[in-house]
Amino acid sequence: MGAKNKDLDKFADILIKGTESLFMERGEIKCSKPPEKLAVNIMEYHGKMRADGMEKFNNEATYVSALNYYLNAAEMAKKRTLGVLIVYVQQPYMPRLMKLLQYPQIDDESEDAMLDSCGTLCNILGGRFKSEILAAGYVDLEMSHFSTFRNSAVPGVDFCPAEFDAYTINFVIENEKRMVLEMSMGVVPRK
Repeated sequence: MGAKNKDLDKFADILIKGTESLFMERGEIKCSKPPEKLAVNIMEYHGKMRADGMEKFNNEATYVSALNYYLNAAEMAKKRTLGVLIVYVQQPYMPRLMKLLQYPQIDDESEDAMLDSCGTLCNILGGRFKSEILAAGYVDLEMSHFSTFRNSAVPGVDFCPAEFDAYTINFVIENEKRMVLEMSMGVVPRK
């Protein structure tokens, strides 16, 4: 597929492991079947990665949240993106997932509350992924604040311009695809 990061598959496995561990720790959430990991080409438009949640869930309403990783604070200040994590959750499942993760009940009639919940989920998954990358022997990365959207990140999402590939990971919970993670990462130096 032409990726510059030869460890991209390993990073996808790190993301899966961290997500499953977090789900067990926070709410004993078990996937109905092992997460499905798919290597995909990055769909780029005007220098940004496309992030369309409705494509992930057959045109169902979806919440989307994304954050970026940077090599260090100086690179973050220069907006030199090294990696991206995008979280997609079916709109009807968002309140249930947050409840399973032991968060206070959210008002599913409030767009702001639903967007904030998806951002919170992205933040905890992104932080866990960052910690797991460090534990795997790579340098400690900087992580941005999340951005949230309903259905699609219309402006697109920053990603490492040297990368052409990403991984899409489908999580089946309670016998349905409920969450999709999309991740791409440039070359991360070892400690």
